[in-house]
Amino acid sequence: MSSQQEIITSLRATLTKVCKKDFSTIETDAPLNLDSINRISLIVELEWVHDIEIESDELDPEVFETLNALSTYVEGQVAARV
Repeated sequence: MSSQQEIITSLRATLTKVCKKDFSTIETDAPLNLDSINRISLIVELEWVHDIEIESDELDPEVFETLNALSTYVEGQVAARV
């Protein structure tokens, strides 16, 4: 099982890859400011990296506001899959 810190580290790398912008040092409560294309690309990448299924039509926009919100969501999805 992944710890929240492992998920945050993975999310920083995934955000950097998807958005082509350095997220490696972003604070966990800083706004991510993702556009809709980045969000869609991120969903696809997160499904692959974490072996989860994300129902985008059931996903709250608040999930993408901060790294903390995103990591909490991903951690819940990973835990639900087990």
